[in-house]
This record gives sequence, C-alpha cells and structure tokens, in this order.
Amino acid sequence: MVLAGGVLIGQLAPPLWIWGVILIAEPSYQEATYRCDRSMRAHLLAKQNLEAAPSEETVRELEASEIALIDCQDYDLLRKRLVLLGLDEAALGYMALRAIEAKATDLQDVIGIHEIRY
Repeated sequence: MVLAGGVLIGQLAPPLWIWGVILIAEPSYQEATYRCDRSMRAHLLAKQNLEAAPSEETVRELEASEIALIDCQDYDLLRKRLVLLGLDEAALGYMALRAIEAKATDLQDVIGIHEIRY
C-alpha cells in the first residue's frame, strides 16, 4: 500500500509542480517576453534607420535602443530561473505562445509577431 502510494505521488507530483510554476510565473514571463520582443524590434528599426540615413540623431537612437536591450537580459535570466525550477523548453514555449496570444488582438497581430522581416 505504501509502495503504491509512493508511486502514485511520484507520478503526480512532477506535473503538478510544473503547472504550479507555470501558473505563478506566467504573468511575469509574458511581460518579460513582450518587453524583450519590443526592445529587439526597436533595435532592428534603429539599425535600419541608421543604415538608411546616417546622422548623429540616428546614432543616438541606435545607442538608446541598445540600452533598452537590457529587457532581453531580464527575460533570459527569468528563463534560466524557470529552467532551474524544473520547466523544460516545451513549457517555456507554451508560456511564450500564451504571451503572444495575450498581446495579440486578432490574427493579423499574431502573424505580425511571428513574421520575419528583412
């Protein structure tokens, strides 16, 4: 009986732990994902603006966008903490997709988020 109870607890505890971590961490992970995405987009646009029209102003804009990339550092640190708490890439991917869905209001927004532009 004790062995069966231990096996049952051993099978149920890990998934419950993972879902608990997801439920607690998801709001901050969504915010970190969104902020990093916005910072990367702003940095890409600033680089493109500098290439298209080099000036002191576009250089300053690029430098400012590089500082804003600290949001991606925060995102990466949070990801690593969540991995240490037991989440795998599938769980992190699930939370990232939910972050995209939380910020997207329709299909065009989802497409725009996933679209790679050159």
